[in-house]
Amino acid sequence: MGAHVMHYLLSIRMLTGMESGPFESAGITAYPSHDEWTAAAPDILATVLDRWELRVESAHVGGTAGSVTNVVTRDGSRAVLKVAFPHTEGIWEAVGLEAFPDGCAPRVLRQDPWTWAMLMDRVAPGTTLTDSGIALDDALAAAGELRVRLGAATPVDGIPRLTDVMRDYAALGRDRLVHQRDALDSLRVADLVSSGIEELGELAARDTRTSLVHGDFNPGNILLDASGRLVVVDPKPLLGDPAFDLWPLISQLGDPYRASDPPATLARQATIAATAAQCDPAQVMRWSRARTALNVSWYLAENLREQATAEAAGLIAWNRAIAG
Repeated sequence: MGAHVMHYLLSIRMLTGMESGPFESAGITAYPSHDEWTAAAPDILATVLDRWELRVESAHVGGTAGSVTNVVTRDGSRAVLKVAFPHTEGIWEAVGLEAFPDGCAPRVLRQDPWTWAMLMDRVAPGTTLTDSGIALDDALAAAGELRVRLGAATPVDGIPRLTDVMRDYAALGRDRLVHQRDALDSLRVADLVSSGIEELGELAARDTRTSLVHGDFNPGNILLDASGRLVVVDPKPLLGDPAFDLWPLISQLGDPYRASDPPATLARQATIAATAAQCDPAQVMRWSRARTALNVSWYLAENLREQATAEAAGLIAWNRAIAG
């Protein structure tokens, strides 16, 4: 057993019956790479299962954000155990889930901030919005209405401000542009990425909202519960403009980048989602263009050329959608 795992097993503390707290940032230092965490994860998972007296009901599911396991508690209740890969965006996940209004997210039943472990109510059937079979326009509207319900949450002290996080991301994006010019030229989006990253900084600088933002409001993180109601999981909580949240929903539902007319499709989907979410469609589209520009730069930095190419096409489509 590695030294990192021993440190965690000897220092486990738990929050029960809750108030949730942020996950410990020491985990990010302890596991600086995903490979290192993946090697330690089975021991962490086994220890949490034992300490919390949980029985595994279905196979452990791996993912880049961590592992998720369907479990049964000592009293026979069905729950979900998530052991997350420590990363900066996930520090406030449990706090965000607990802050969302009742019925908008699964309850956090137990948390260990040191091991980044969290026991939650199980969402059944838990079908994602992507796979729900709901007609596209209805899905966009229903998710927009869910975004309104999320906005009723009381802001929590300590959750990062959207304006600060996006300002930092914009600065990193500017720094990368120097080394990415040739690649961006080959994708024919050099100027669009540069102006989009500047737009991201401008939107962040002007953001004075304090709503609780999910931060990763993609259709895979929106689930159907037994009553047919939509709930969210896997937040990356921020405080700021709710319009920020809608970009992944719009760009990932219905495959708009592959539509016969991507700009018109994006504009239509943005209008449906924004109207239901009580947001300004133009503001939603500006956030979407800026975040897509940042994505192109990030994918290139990670040597993910195929994804960068797809996002470049999306950036062109968002720009044309805004231009009308």
